[in-house]
Amino acid sequence: MKVRFDLRPAGLIEKERQKKKFNFMKVIAVFLMGMFFLASGGYIVVMTLNLLMLRDEVQTRENLVSGLDMERANLNRQVTELRAQERVFIETLRIMNEDMPTIEVLNALESNMDIYGIGFNTLKFTQGREARGVKEPDMVELTGLVASDKQIVDYSDRLRTSGVFNDVRLPVTTLNERTGMISYTLQMPVKEIGDINKP
Repeated sequence: MKVRFDLRPAGLIEKERQKKKFNFMKVIAVFLMGMFFLASGGYIVVMTLNLLMLRDEVQTRENLVSGLDMERANLNRQVTELRAQERVFIETLRIMNEDMPTIEVLNALESNMDIYGIGFNTLKFTQGREARGVKEPDMVELTGLVASDKQIVDYSDRLRTSGVFNDVRLPVTTLNERTGMISYTLQMPVKEIGDINKP
């Protein structure tokens, strides 16, 4: 029979025994440390991917903002050009409305005659007066000679529908017994230049 004595100090023997003994706390600690490193690595990977995606999104948004700034500058330039054109149109329209549309009036008088013609003695243009901020229409007064009442009535009707005059008034007709001709007077308020040929 052999007997062995361990002459090592008791502390060393205890340490040796602790090394060989299963330690549940060490396993849990190692497991927790592994989970910590695994979670930290996963978090770092996810955050890196999110950072890259956010950089791409920021770049896309910056490009979008840059494009919108260019479009806004272009629209501002167009608005400035349109305002300049509007001022020109307003000034042109003001000048046109101040002038009487003589060409349109003469064209209407000529193009609405019948095949027998109508005699004109006088043609008078009168600018409409402005009273209390409201301008009266310009007036054309025409005197002349025709062969029959029907001829002047038909002429008046055609002038009324020509789109140049607001109305055609026939206040005076006189028969000349010696010649058989009828003298007439037509009074026609003229539409403004912008309203001519509108129904």
